Amino acid sequence: MGLAIAIIAGVLAGAAWSPRTGLIIAGAFAALFVVALAVALLAGSRGRDAVRAAYKFTFGWADWI
Repeated sequence: MGLAIAIIAGVLAGAAWSPRTGLIIAGAFAALFVVALAVALLAGSRGRDAVRAAYKFTFGWADWI
């Protein structure tokens, strides 16, 4: 759900202001995911567990909406 909301927010921001704004939003979420994945891998998680932990950290806020 969080990924879908982030994509919609990026598209709406890109349509309302400029495509660059939408790309900045998408890039920020992508960078956060990559950093979270690196931390999960360094913490000892492997494979799907690492991806799941990074996804939950990056997009888990949607559970509160």
